Amino acid sequence: MKRLIGIMAALAVMSLATACQDDATTPAAGGSSASSTVTVAPGPGAPSGGQSDSPQATDTTKPDGNTAPATAGNGKCMDLTSGVVTAALGRLGANVGGDGFYADSGTEAAVGSCPSLMWVLAGTPRGTASSPWQVMLFNHAGYLGTATKNSTAYTSVVGSSDRTVQVQYKWLAGEDASCCPSGGPVTVTLTLGSDGRTVTPDRDFPSQATDPSSGGTPSKCPVSKSVLLAALKGTDVEARIAKPVELEDSIGCVGDWALARTGTHNNTITRAQVLFHYVATDGGWKPVDLGSSLNCIEKGVPAGDALKLCPNN
Repeated sequence: MKRLIGIMAALAVMSLATACQDDATTPAAGGSSASSTVTVAPGPGAPSGGQSDSPQATDTTKPDGNTAPATAGNGKCMDLTSGVVTAALGRLGANVGGDGFYADSGTEAAVGSCPSLMWVLAGTPRGTASSPWQVMLFNHAGYLGTATKNSTAYTSVVGSSDRTVQVQYKWLAGEDASCCPSGGPVTVTLTLGSDGRTVTPDRDFPSQATDPSSGGTPSKCPVSKSVLLAALKGTDVEARIAKPVELEDSIGCVGDWALARTGTHNNTITRAQVLFHYVATDGGWKPVDLGSSLNCIEKGVPAGDALKLCPNN
C-alpha cells in the first residue's frame, strides 16, 4: 500500500510540472495579435535579415543570478557608458556629418529599483535641439530598439514609470526659426507589453516630426525677412554685416535657396547680397555667404535656380 501511495504521489508531481511548462511555453488563447501592437523599431543599424519593425536580439545578456539589468553600472540601472549602451549606439548608424550618436541622458533609477522599461536619449555630437535625436529602449536583458525608425528633432523624454516612457515631440511650422518650434508638443506614451519585449504607443507618432517630407516641413518659399534675420544670429556671416543688421523686404526665393540684400546703414545704401540655403536636417535656413556680387552657382545653387535667383549668373 505504501508503495502504491508513493507511485501516485510521484505521478501527481510529474503532472504538475508538465502543466507549468505548458503554461510557460504556450501562448494564451485570445492574446493580442501583431496588428494590435506596434513594436519598437531597431533603427538603421539593425543586423541584416532582421524585421525592421520588431525588437532585435539584445547585444549582451545579464549573467544568471544577477538581479541588475545588463545596462547597469556604477550603482545605476542605466550606465550610459556600459557595453550594452555602447553597442546599441553603434547600431544607430551615421549621424549628420558622418558622426555617430552619443548617449545624452537616460533612466536615472538606482540598482534595486530598476524599471522594467528603460530609456536612453541619443543625441548629435555638438548638436542642438534641432539636430537628430533617437530614443533608445531597453529591458533588463538589453537593447530593444528605437522608439521611431527615423531620428527626430526637438525630442525629449518627459516622464516614465515601471513599464512606460513618455516621449515629447515638437517640430517647425510655418516660418518658425530653428530655435523655436511651434508645432506640437505631442507626447507619446510607450508601454512595455507582458512579453517583456513588445512596446506599444498610445497614439500615432506625429508625422510632422517623424517624416517632415509628409507635410510637416515649414514652407521654404516665400520666406520672410524675420526668419532670415533669426537664421543670421550668431553666425560668421552676421559678424561681417554692418550693425545694426538689416535686410530689405524684397527677398528672392527659389527651391531651397534665398537671396536677400542688406538694408541702409547710417543713411548709406550698402546693398550687399546674403545667400541662404534651407537644410531640413540642420534646422532650416542657414546663411551661406555675403558679398557685393555673389556667384550663386559657385556657392552650390543649381544652375536652373541660380538663373532665377541671382542676376549675376
